[in-house]
Amino acid sequence: MFDDLAEYRQSLSLPPAGSETDKSTIAKLEIGGQNFFGINSGSNPNPRQITFNVNPITKTHAEADAFQQAADVGIRGGKARLIVDRDLCAACGIRGGVNSMAWQLGIEELEIITPSGSKTIAVKPPNRRRQ
Repeated sequence: MFDDLAEYRQSLSLPPAGSETDKSTIAKLEIGGQNFFGINSGSNPNPRQITFNVNPITKTHAEADAFQQAADVGIRGGKARLIVDRDLCAACGIRGGVNSMAWQLGIEELEIITPSGSKTIAVKPPNRRRQ
């Protein structure tokens, strides 16, 4: 499951996930028969503008990079799988960054796989902060 992410890391000359010198996160979004590999903005050799309405922390993360690539080529809807070589941070997980991006892409069901395990979520409208 994580072999593709390890190969992608290697192609970028990054250390193995979880190693002492590892400061990067790799995410892979599988949607519409295509795969999109994302990397956090601090390590990204090809940074892209994140156009999702999402919290500022998530915008810098590998998950946002992967979702943005799918959005940029117009892939929307259906079911998707997100594989990340670290557990989701609070901004992406508990605070709903990943769910929000999935909602904005029209994804109905998202399987999320991290080193701690996998879960499938029914994507819901994101909670909005009250002004």
